[in-house]
Amino acid sequence: MKSSPQMQPAGQKDGARQAGLTAFGLSLRFDVAPPGAWMARPSGVPSLVGAPGGSGEAGAASEHGLPGAPGGPGLPDTPGEAGHASLPSLEIRSSVSAQAIEDSWSGLREIGWEGVIDGASFVVERGIAGDHRFVHGTHPDRHGAPPNGAPPDGKPSDGKPSDEIRALHHLSPDASVLQCAPADPADPSWWRVVLDSVLFTVALLQGYEALHAGAVATPDGVIAITAASGGGKSTLLSELVGRGMALMADDVLVLAPRGTDFSLSLSPLTYPAPPLMTVPNTRIAILGDSNYSDTTEIISSLEDEYWIAVPVYPDPLPLKTLVVLDRQPGLQLSLEKIEDPLAPLMGSLMNFPRTPERQRARFELASTLASNTTLWRLTADVDTPPDVLADTLLAGCS
Repeated sequence: MKSSPQMQPAGQKDGARQAGLTAFGLSLRFDVAPPGAWMARPSGVPSLVGAPGGSGEAGAASEHGLPGAPGGPGLPDTPGEAGHASLPSLEIRSSVSAQAIEDSWSGLREIGWEGVIDGASFVVERGIAGDHRFVHGTHPDRHGAPPNGAPPDGKPSDGKPSDEIRALHHLSPDASVLQCAPADPADPSWWRVVLDSVLFTVALLQGYEALHAGAVATPDGVIAITAASGGGKSTLLSELVGRGMALMADDVLVLAPRGTDFSLSLSPLTYPAPPLMTVPNTRIAILGDSNYSDTTEIISSLEDEYWIAVPVYPDPLPLKTLVVLDRQPGLQLSLEKIEDPLAPLMGSLMNFPRTPERQRARFELASTLASNTTLWRLTADVDTPPDVLADTLLAGCS
């Protein structure tokens, strides 16, 4: 019997976990141990024996000259940490001062992208010198006046905290050093932003492309699932992971071409995300019954969700299938191939950076995916149980 979920502290000192970590196609070096199941290996790791080019992922990768493939150009003949040298490297310095961020910032050139994360604004800014600043919460350039008529201590008259700066981060012009200035280093929510939105933005700046999708690994490649916000992607993903399938990505799946360019003859390679998931709190029991670990490690709670540590498949894999999940009241359960996939593919790709060259690369990627990846539309009523959705998906994608 699995033990009950445990709340774990984040960002503790642990020299064994600071280096040799990878996520989103980046080789990472931390000054503290980040939250997540970085050193664990999922029991659901698929076997790739019999893949073209030999046994296992090494053979499949070497056959097509994949990035990170043992025996590939300029890469070692054995897998492992030596292969990390082929990935772009990023040093992450936690808990620097906000003043250090401002001293490093070259000044605003343009807004990269912006959104809302955990109820607070999130802005990615490109600097004059090619550096980037990430702002979560109230923008520092507007921080002098207390928001919403709040007094100088930042609390309105009802005593509730206002939307202050939650964290500032600065990425060096060469994208090799990330400085982090969280308002409260003990609050793990700042790590959630860094290990998701900040890191995948760095990956995009390093030339990768990305799908807004969760994903699991199978012996034939990766199954990615995309849906509108609140469309049930996390619930379905947790069902698949709870069945023992290996997690590849929680919310963003990073892609790279095989070879020097996106080729219509080869499906792009996907890279594992950080070993973490955000799941509805009702799904914790399902994950606790999987074969991942004896304890579901909860890092933080987010209203009706938990942010938890979950091992990911450790190596790059080709993308096999993309499933567009569409749950609306009254829809009948069905799984149908998408005959004209370019529009949904372009809608699922991250539109950053917005240069003409990258726009062209994304269109080429969408064309490659349309030629080499099976696209399905999974429709269902909003009340369709997750196990029924998973059964339908797996029956059609097998």
